[in-house]
Amino acid sequence: MVSLLEHIRQLESRDNQARGDYVLDMLSSMGIAPLLQERRWPAIRNIIADLAPAGADRKRFFCAHYDTAKGSPGANDNASGVAVLLGLCQRFKETGAAVRVVFFDREEGASTKPVLRMGLLGSLYYIWKNSLKDITAIYNLEFCGQGDTMVIWPVDRSGDTAAVRGAERAAARLAIPWQRLDMPWALQSSDHLPFRMAGFKEAISLSMLPGDGMSLLKERLNGVTAAGLMTGRRPELPEPFSVFHTAEDTSARLGEEPLQMMLALVLALAGD
Repeated sequence: MVSLLEHIRQLESRDNQARGDYVLDMLSSMGIAPLLQERRWPAIRNIIADLAPAGADRKRFFCAHYDTAKGSPGANDNASGVAVLLGLCQRFKETGAAVRVVFFDREEGASTKPVLRMGLLGSLYYIWKNSLKDITAIYNLEFCGQGDTMVIWPVDRSGDTAAVRGAERAAARLAIPWQRLDMPWALQSSDHLPFRMAGFKEAISLSMLPGDGMSLLKERLNGVTAAGLMTGRRPELPEPFSVFHTAEDTSARLGEEPLQMMLALVLALAGD
C-alpha cells in the first residue's frame, strides 16, 4: 500500500490537470470507477467516488480539493487532504460504507485576496448539479499533514451541530486531541462554505494543526478583518498558514503520522 506521504510527493509541484489524473489513476488501481463531473467553461473537473453499497440512502460526504494555488507545490494545501481521501477509498473499496468521496477542482482562485479570490468553483458546481437530500454530514479536509491536533472549523458559539459533535466523539475515541476554531468569515474560503451558503449547516472542515500553536493562531485570527485583507494587511500566522500558497508548501514539512491520524478519524466517521 502506498503511504499517504508518498501520495503527496507524487502530487506536489504537478499542475492541476496532472493532479486530477493522478487521483483517477489511483482510484482505477483500487478498482473504483468514479464519476467525472465536468464543465468546459469555467473549466471544472470534479471526481466523485460513491462507495456506498446498493440500497444505502443516507451517506456521509468527505471531500478535498486537488488543485493548487499558482506558484505553490500544494503539498499541505491540499495534496494532504487528497492523500487522506485516497486512503479512505483504499480501506473501503471492498467492504463498502455509506460514503461519498469527492475530489473538488477549482477551489483555489486567481486573486491572493480571500474576499476577491473567485474560487470554490468545483464545490459550487457540485451543489448546482446535485441534491444534498441523501447527505447527513459533510467533512471537508484541508491541511492534514502537519500537527498533532484535529481542528474543526469554522465553529462559533452557535455552531454546535451533529457534524461537529461527531468529529469530537471520533477524536475522543481515538485519543486524538481536538479543538474548535472560530475562523473569521473572510478566511472561510474552503469547500465547506458553498454548502453552508446553500443552507446545509452540517458542513465543516477538518485539519491537523500543531497544538502548541493554537493559542497564538486564535489570538492572531481575532484581529482579522475583511478590510485589512483587501488592503493586504495579513496577520502573521503560525505554520501551516504562514506557508500555504507559497513555494514553501512542500512535502518536506509534512509527516506520515498526522496524515494517519486524520485517516483514522475519517474512517471512524465513515463507519459511525
